[in-house]
Amino acid sequence: MIGPVVRSLRQERNLSQEALAHAAGVSSGYLSKLERGLYKEPSYDVLNRIARALSVPTPNLYSAAGLDHLLAEADPTFEPVLEPYVHALSGLPKRDRQIITSEIRRIVLEEGKENGHE
Repeated sequence: MIGPVVRSLRQERNLSQEALAHAAGVSSGYLSKLERGLYKEPSYDVLNRIARALSVPTPNLYSAAGLDHLLAEADPTFEPVLEPYVHALSGLPKRDRQIITSEIRRIVLEEGKENGHE
């Protein structure tokens, strides 16, 4: 769940909900609901802004929250990598698409690390 991860990171940095919300461009009410688990899968844009406000790479925030499967579909910079597979994946259930795109992303990132690109 993303909420406890955001709360923990915010508290580690001695930020109030209001300060983080302001820095991330969300309302303090939204952040409060997110931290309490009322929002389970916020948009990539919102998580990206929260991650930046917390000085955490967005993929790390997704991973810490166990949302890796959402990152591959949500990260707009990853779209060109998925382009060849869009048609083949379109007929699959959403969860299957998420698992497959997550694995493709993991493989691409591992190859990038091995080749010294990350």
